[in-house]
Amino acid sequence: MVFEKRNFKLDESISTIIHLFEHKAREKNLKLTKEYNKKIPVQIKGDSSRLHQIILNLLSNAVKFTNEGSIMLSVDLLDEDDEKVTIEFSIEDTGIGIPEDRIDKIFHNFEQGSASTQRVYGGTGLGLAISKQLVELQGGSISVKSVLGKGSTFRFILNFEIAGDTIEIEADSKEFAAEIKSLNVLVVEDVLLNQLLLKTILNDFGFKYDVADNGKIAIDKLQSNTYDIILMDLMMPEMNGFEATEYIRNKLGSKIPIIALTADVTTVDIEKCKANGMNDYISKPIDEKLLLNKIVSLVK
Repeated sequence: MVFEKRNFKLDESISTIIHLFEHKAREKNLKLTKEYNKKIPVQIKGDSSRLHQIILNLLSNAVKFTNEGSIMLSVDLLDEDDEKVTIEFSIEDTGIGIPEDRIDKIFHNFEQGSASTQRVYGGTGLGLAISKQLVELQGGSISVKSVLGKGSTFRFILNFEIAGDTIEIEADSKEFAAEIKSLNVLVVEDVLLNQLLLKTILNDFGFKYDVADNGKIAIDKLQSNTYDIILMDLMMPEMNGFEATEYIRNKLGSKIPIIALTADVTTVDIEKCKANGMNDYISKPIDEKLLLNKIVSLVK
């Protein structure tokens, strides 16, 4: 896995992520708050996309496994020198907690707090394992403290470089980057966590977006709204990405650019994407810079 380094504003990223979970928290009558140490430099340099993935995984679990009470996302500055900062992120909830004999296994693939957890709450138990790998591959550490029936606190620590005064522009030119800020993107994706990750990426780009849970909903939205480009997941219930693209091209007669989102990049997949009228594809987990370049090239 390759980690990229680009300048980003951490406070803005955290606010965006909190905003994505506000609706779900209100639905469950949960208090969702953040604590942010203002001593953290305004801009830092690192892989913001992977950081989003980690926080989204942990916050998604907190909301999922908390039925009453509160969730807090805290970001604190542990250390700073002329070149780098060490930052601690913690997600504290008042949820169902983890049995003491399961804490050592909770970061393993396909592991959850108990056998009943999957029956009641669903999920694969992969989110924490992926988060652990993303943290440790960047030289960081992750831990959890939990009391059964009272809640859990997940903490992870990462180092970031201190960035310069300017945000790097990934597009061909400043002029075109300004033009594409008005882009309207349709995201067609059925998995909530993937939806949230794409929202944070598109927010970083400054794009507007709309989300459809499957191809059928996407087609309905296309008939009443105007979009500049579609990000289309391939595997979805009711109507998958291939079927939706075929309908968009043949029945609607639309030439709107479509980028396929796939977790399985094989020769067969690529050929099938092109045969069904898709313009390009990108594999998951999404590389933020690559996605922007693909969007720019197709819209331009």
